Amino acid sequence: MRYLKTALGLICISVLAGCASSSSSGVDLTVSRGDATGRFAGTYNGTISLTSTADVVGQGVATDTRVESVSLRVTADGLVFLTVEGVTISGVVDNFGNWGVQASVDDLKALVSEKNISLLQDAGCSLGTKAARIQGQINPPSMRGNVSGNLKCKRAEVTVATLNTAGTLSASSSSTTATGDLQGADNAAPTTPGTERFKLSF
Repeated sequence: MRYLKTALGLICISVLAGCASSSSSGVDLTVSRGDATGRFAGTYNGTISLTSTADVVGQGVATDTRVESVSLRVTADGLVFLTVEGVTISGVVDNFGNWGVQASVDDLKALVSEKNISLLQDAGCSLGTKAARIQGQINPPSMRGNVSGNLKCKRAEVTVATLNTAGTLSASSSSTTATGDLQGADNAAPTTPGTERFKLSF
């Protein structure tokens, strides 16, 4: 029976119109939106790295690792906006600085190879399904997170493709709102804005 299902899955990949498809993932956030997040608010800039592995029945396995610049805006009312290559994803931050966002393959196209995207499309996967979770901690002026996810695509109740994602995010902020340690700065002699104190680290 197992071989019959696998064969049916292969047929479905070849003749997509004949089989219903579904995509699922287990990337629910474990963070809830806070209502007093002002001490974390600000703009953080850094990098995000992602390793994605696509495994498609009959097509093989392809792994790719990419690194891109990332910008994150944290608000005082519990929201996070993460931007990669012009695509912005919204998420939440709690009152303790724990934050998280959910992302689809469409959201992370800049970090997923064209080959992997093509493999998933050929298998009938929904690129709009949330496929990765990015969660971490804010300790002003730094912000970090880990990427994880597993997307499964099925046809005729058979898993025909999977996408596993893993990675890290690291960013820092020169925002006075986020650092919260600039009391008395107005009394200091005028200098070039914070070239040493607020040096970015990636």
